[in-house]
Amino acid sequence: MSKKINLDNELKLMVALDLTEMDAILLKYVSFLCEVWNIEHLYFTHNIKQYKLYDLYDEFLEEGITVEDIVDREIERTVEKHYTASVPHTVLITSDDYTESILTHLAKEYKIDIVVTGNKDELQGTGALSQKLVRMLDAHVLLVPEEAKHRFERVLVPTDFSAASSRCFTVAKSLVERSGGVIEGLHVYNIPSVFFPYINTEKAIDKTKRHLQEKVKQFRKKFKLSENIPFKYTDREELSVVEVIELHAEKGDFDIVVVSARGGNNITSLFIGSVTNDLLIRNRDMPLLVVRRQ
Repeated sequence: MSKKINLDNELKLMVALDLTEMDAILLKYVSFLCEVWNIEHLYFTHNIKQYKLYDLYDEFLEEGITVEDIVDREIERTVEKHYTASVPHTVLITSDDYTESILTHLAKEYKIDIVVTGNKDELQGTGALSQKLVRMLDAHVLLVPEEAKHRFERVLVPTDFSAASSRCFTVAKSLVERSGGVIEGLHVYNIPSVFFPYINTEKAIDKTKRHLQEKVKQFRKKFKLSENIPFKYTDREELSVVEVIELHAEKGDFDIVVVSARGGNNITSLFIGSVTNDLLIRNRDMPLLVVRRQ
């Protein structure tokens, strides 16, 4: 089971590189993370699909050089160019048809706390690898988009008031520890429009908000959350929960969203919470940190 993200801990991060322009973005972002987290070691990984590897072997064998050698040199060159922190690192080159499986194996073998991967615009609408990683890994997963800000001044934590989401506030506290940033909780609710012809809408909304204020009070007390963390409530109306989270995050100029791998229906580790799952598919605007059960 992974360690809590806390600045008092020495963390091990694994960074998944893919030999694209995204690698430079990830390496610069990880250099920033080395300033705000107490990181013990970094593992820069790249997996070569085996079927691609075999197709290339004949071309390079005559020169006495392997595909793994070429990839290793390219990764080292990219790291030297874009990684600026002083935390020690290791490059791991693997060859397997299933990237998510080999990353899961490496994360377990090297006792990784956080796996960092890119979240690219051109892949919008897929999210397949991210979903598999969150489902399979016993580690937190940090997805970094192309336009990620190098700061943790505003951290958004969507919550359903479950024990799983409470852990996100502990993680968020560590994110802003050195920057002096702020954390905000967000709960998205809905009053089905089918009831509106039969009830007083304003009274229903007021009653809902009073109920949520009491829920927050109980939530703070149960999980010992700071009174300084503000909570916002918003009716999703005709939007999805994820659309509301995205709009709120954009409007509030947040730097990162922290969510739990699972929501209140904590049935099994094989399933991702529905909101987190949709965020993995849709979100490409800001870093998304998915917190595993600790």
